[in-house]
Amino acid sequence: MNDQKKCLDCPQCRKPTAVVEVENTTRFRDVEITYAARVHCCTECGLELADIDEAGAMQERMADAYRQAVGLLTGAEIRELRQKKSLSQQALAGELQIGVASIKRWETGVIQSKAMNNLLRTLLEHRPCDEHTGHREFSIARIRLVLDAFEGELGRPLLKKDDRMLYAAKYLWYADMAAFRALGRSMTGATYAALPMGPQLNNYRDLVNAISQVDPSVASPLSGEERKLIAVVAKIFPRNKEVFDAAHRESIWQERATGAIIPFTDAEALTEMPKAKKQI
Repeated sequence: MNDQKKCLDCPQCRKPTAVVEVENTTRFRDVEITYAARVHCCTECGLELADIDEAGAMQERMADAYRQAVGLLTGAEIRELRQKKSLSQQALAGELQIGVASIKRWETGVIQSKAMNNLLRTLLEHRPCDEHTGHREFSIARIRLVLDAFEGELGRPLLKKDDRMLYAAKYLWYADMAAFRALGRSMTGATYAALPMGPQLNNYRDLVNAISQVDPSVASPLSGEERKLIAVVAKIFPRNKEVFDAAHRESIWQERATGAIIPFTDAEALTEMPKAKKQI
């Protein structure tokens, strides 16, 4: 449909309107934003009008302007990052353990929460497989798979409701570090930060619910060597307090500034866990 057919008559002075592009500034959720709008402008009195389709597009631009202003991914950015990862909307929804309708809404104007935005960035933004990821692609499902294996070895649950992963993260950290040291890459691709309560999954607050809810069967299975390493970690630290205290004695945690990432290249400096090849 061309602009001539879409032109409206002004309801005030009954004069014809012309379709124009304008830049509007307004407050949206207490944030001042500027966004582009395509409106019908009266050639006589200057009244601006928008039809239903244009009003919907305007709402989407306002939402994206707000998201840019507060540091959230826009709908187009979510779609582009998803496609770069070769993920369908359904596949991304499966990774996040949410309905596909949420992905569709976020990509067409509905604003995601900050916590969900952080999780989207963790899953979608390109992070090279380097010393911070242990040369492996990050996988929430694999984190759950490793924790399930630990639960089998330890004979008790590690993930609990409203858990801060104080103990589960330490078992994961030792397993990932031991795998990098013995096999050349981590088990999960997770990054770990030096926090006051010890080594912790980076952005763990945004990950914990997804880890609890994800289906571990979608992850690549653990190798025999990885399972042996998990068994070794569980044998060395059979109780939560032991793995918690041991992690706090590690110099590679003690010497990092609060919030700094602990690189996997530090794995050789672990003191509380003998080299895995001597244990297997």
